[in-house]
Amino acid sequence: MGKDIANIVNALKRSEVFLSLEDKYLEIIASLPSSCEKNLEPGEILFQLGERAEFLYVLKEGSINLVAGIILDPEQAKTKLVVDRVTVGDFLGWSALVAPFSYVLTAVAEVPSIVICINGRELINLSNEDFYVGYKVFSGLADIIGSRLREYEQMMLRGRRWPFLNGNVNGH
Repeated sequence: MGKDIANIVNALKRSEVFLSLEDKYLEIIASLPSSCEKNLEPGEILFQLGERAEFLYVLKEGSINLVAGIILDPEQAKTKLVVDRVTVGDFLGWSALVAPFSYVLTAVAEVPSIVICINGRELINLSNEDFYVGYKVFSGLADIIGSRLREYEQMMLRGRRWPFLNGNVNGH
């Protein structure tokens, strides 16, 4: 059974990175060999901090927490901090497009979720073949990274932690 290109295109249309691309380009991305849907159960880890980043994702359904490991007190064990909550249409795993190709956070499904998976190397190769696609994708990516950095900077300046410290990232 083949993949449902139209279903993937519809999910990509709602993604902040792909908003400015016309349908014909979204169809090309959806047709990449790696493009697929993946179902996640609550507490399931999509990717982990430090892993080689091969895939980027668009959240089609559900909610995913992006988690950082921090040390609150040198005498304490590592504690998990939810730094962002990804919602429908959001883009995550951008490290698959940027050297050194290593995830900078851990992504954990908060509820049953569905993501669209795209191999970063395949999207980079497409971008090298079609500069228009590359320009649009990487412009969208720069906007997202810049926006997230500004949000994190404001959280740090205000001493606010988003949305709470959470040692229960695996659903236990």
